[in-house]
Amino acid sequence: MICVVGFGNLLLGDDGVGIRIIQRLKMMNLPNYVDVIDAGACGAILFSLIEKYDKIIVVDAVRSNHEIERIILMKASEIMKANERYYFSGHDLNLLDIFSMIESIYSDNLLDKICIIGVKIQKIEESLELSEKIMKSMEKTVNLITTNFLNEGDEIWKNH
Repeated sequence: MICVVGFGNLLLGDDGVGIRIIQRLKMMNLPNYVDVIDAGACGAILFSLIEKYDKIIVVDAVRSNHEIERIILMKASEIMKANERYYFSGHDLNLLDIFSMIESIYSDNLLDKICIIGVKIQKIEESLELSEKIMKSMEKTVNLITTNFLNEGDEIWKNH
């Protein structure tokens, strides 16, 4: 089983990109072994998903110092070890803190089944709309998920 879980706040413009991606995926005819979940700002939901699914794709807005990449793709275990600090959109608990707790409670290898797709945003402001740049990144992210991540035996999980 694969779970795609999106985080964000639709009232804060580009911060809602994770939820917008989930809304788009819910309109598609996805395989029956794929669940799509709108988590809003509830990062703690990952605790209830970690043992239930074989693979978890987390989609969220992220701020980082990467100048080039608009979409950041990493396993949760790689983000925990990265030299650069990633700032995910506001949640009840920060995703990095949740990953740290999962690592402490369970084991490091459980983080390997969580893949993060972070859509890089510049700012968070009150708005119901996504900026034009983020709309383009959203379309690329939906395509990335549907073409590369939703096959149960997909080799991409070994590379990301």
